[in-house]
Amino acid sequence: VKVIHPHLMGDAQFAEMFVDEAEIASRIRHPNVCGVYDFEVGPELAYMAMEYLHGETLTAMLRRGWAERGVFPAWLAARVIADAARGLHAAHELCDADGTPLDVVHRDVSPQNVVVTYDGAAVVIDFGVVLARGRQTVTAAGLVKGKLSHMAPEQLTGKEIDRRADVWSLGVMLWEAT
Repeated sequence: VKVIHPHLMGDAQFAEMFVDEAEIASRIRHPNVCGVYDFEVGPELAYMAMEYLHGETLTAMLRRGWAERGVFPAWLAARVIADAARGLHAAHELCDADGTPLDVVHRDVSPQNVVVTYDGAAVVIDFGVVLARGRQTVTAAGLVKGKLSHMAPEQLTGKEIDRRADVWSLGVMLWEAT
């Protein structure tokens, strides 16, 4: 369960971002994207009930692999990135009820936002800074969202981006892991 901290409940823009994340993430139905089952935003409580992922982030796996063996297995890196790519493709292909593409871009694809479950699936999480048609909130010009170390050059410089920015980030993750 993801909740908004009480001190942020009065921030209307933060609440709108939360609703955007919940509405978009709840529409994506794919085994490589963390499912959102329910969400609600009220005056005193905002929550998002999501699929429980029994596993750990790719960040934790990379740290352990490097610490214990000095290397992360290339086959495992390739598998994790391929799974994440499948999940992101489902997000990128998302359409509204009329079949119009929503042009979803995650914008924060990084090892912290990929959970590898103990049964072997990699799952994309945290659509908190997602870019999509029809969102309530719009990122101000010149404001960059995401992790600098994994951003596509276009995203870093504040230019218009599309799904290719997420693909760039996946490439950075693969390079980082191998």
